[in-house]
Amino acid sequence: MPIFSILTPSWNRAAYLERVWRGLNSQTFRNFEWIVADDGSTDETEEVVRLLAAQSNFPVTYIRADKHVGKARMDNEAVRQAKGELVLWCDSDDWLLPNATTSLWHAWCAIPQESKDGFVGLTALASTEAGTIANPIANISARDVSWNDLVGTHCLTGDMLFVARADALKEHPFPEVDLVIPESVVWTTIGHRATRLIPEVLKMVEYRSEHAISFSGNMSYSRGRAHALATSVRNLRSYPRPWRVRAWRLITFIRYSLHGEISLREMQQLWDSNSKALDFWLAFPLACAMAIKDRLQGKVRKTHRAFLDGKNAAHITTTELTNGVDAN
Repeated sequence: MPIFSILTPSWNRAAYLERVWRGLNSQTFRNFEWIVADDGSTDETEEVVRLLAAQSNFPVTYIRADKHVGKARMDNEAVRQAKGELVLWCDSDDWLLPNATTSLWHAWCAIPQESKDGFVGLTALASTEAGTIANPIANISARDVSWNDLVGTHCLTGDMLFVARADALKEHPFPEVDLVIPESVVWTTIGHRATRLIPEVLKMVEYRSEHAISFSGNMSYSRGRAHALATSVRNLRSYPRPWRVRAWRLITFIRYSLHGEISLREMQQLWDSNSKALDFWLAFPLACAMAIKDRLQGKVRKTHRAFLDGKNAAHITTTELTNGVDAN
């Protein structure tokens, strides 16, 4: 069985997959599998994956949905199929540096066996061509810290390389409510356990690539963002924040919920453990005003409707490829 399962969700990103594969093929530690989760692509994704699998000396699994069902659904499918002890994402616009799996494996093995149950994974640095994206490690003296402490105490912002235990991810799947949901919804749920910090850049990231998922500009994926914000705030509620920050998060949650067509009752259920009822109703008028402004500006895209349309109609198949041909 592989040590690592490396997941690449992809939607019409055939042109980027060879770069992902080159990063994997350069690894000095080879005990991993590659799982490509194709979210109903209409380009040459399947042909490219089969061609790359034919050149691979590591297992390749190809998961295909015949309709676009969203990253959360495909991530869950990939995690369910993962055979490795540890899971990491290498999205289609990312690539691993040659020493990535070696450094990760050495770091995991360095954790005493009697302490491993207290760890949920590993954390390393990621970089763009311009330099390291986020480096909280430079200001942390401890080698081991929980993911929630990274976000709550050390105010982590920006991408890093997160590696998680497969059993934790299988136990806490992404909520399937929209085409996309921020990954914080899972990271903060399992993030009360420790992670071993690795002060090395192990993954490269490209922003603004073609068909990249963006959380700026148009109000897209609002139902997913509402669920993730409520979950993250609930999981991080023990970390103090100024009242202005807490109030803005509540207003933002209501705004996303309105665009995501979440009922008032469900809004209160999602948020009830985070705030007093009075706070909710004080924030509601301003959130409604902002939501109306968004709609008047034509910024709102009801992506959750497309997700719901495809959710039950999609057919998803899994194929294990050996030298580019079906091994099933």
